[in-house]
Amino acid sequence: MSIANFLRGLGMGRKLSSEKHLDRAHFALFQKNKGKAKTVRKLLPLLEDSEWNVRNAASSSIIFLVSKYPESKNEVLSRLHSIVETSSLSIKLSILEVLGKLKHYDSKPYLTKMLEESGYDLQYAAIRAIGYLDDVDVLHPLKNVVYAHDYITKRAAILSVIRITNSVKEEEIIKKLTPHIHLIIESYVELNKLDEVVTKILDYGDPESFPDMKGYTESEIVKLESLIETKDYSVEMYQNFAKLIYPTYFPIAENSK
Repeated sequence: MSIANFLRGLGMGRKLSSEKHLDRAHFALFQKNKGKAKTVRKLLPLLEDSEWNVRNAASSSIIFLVSKYPESKNEVLSRLHSIVETSSLSIKLSILEVLGKLKHYDSKPYLTKMLEESGYDLQYAAIRAIGYLDDVDVLHPLKNVVYAHDYITKRAAILSVIRITNSVKEEEIIKKLTPHIHLIIESYVELNKLDEVVTKILDYGDPESFPDMKGYTESEIVKLESLIETKDYSVEMYQNFAKLIYPTYFPIAENSK
């Protein structure tokens, strides 16, 4: 190591404890290019910094370094799991971003708890984070927030549903996604499109494994019918569509035979 590089590193190290938040942010961003696996330990406390730009810089560098040095992931996850529930709102937002982008299933119970127990201000971050897990099981906690009144929360949930749906391997689509067909259909209807994954389930899915009928509004049914008509015609698709959906203004009596 040259003297110039040594002095530069020494100066950068001093920025970590600087009272100026721009110095601390500069330190975090510098590690993204020069940091090593052991550097991650120095960055973790910055996720609890009082300044947003420092937390943001630390988040970005930690995510990058963990991808480069995966042996550091367990230490990062352990630290974040231990503080995510007790941190302030602003710090939780930074932690949730890191947990989501690390895409580790050990984070699922923490993210699910945040999703189910938090207000809309934190739900958005939890929804985005949980959507990165590519795990069909997280569609269950996402189900409730897809119908949220807050548009931003609802939109984030829909996009997470779509992301998880698209992550399923082709040969596993019918088995894994058929139980969630209503959630998937309603998410795509909100986006005014119908992905091949939906038509595949309707076309080739086993009717016996479909969930119960669900009431859809007239506008939803009209939109769904127009979207289905853009696909290749299939008798099975329309039959299964009819078995899944009935309009809410013509409810089927429970005792009807």
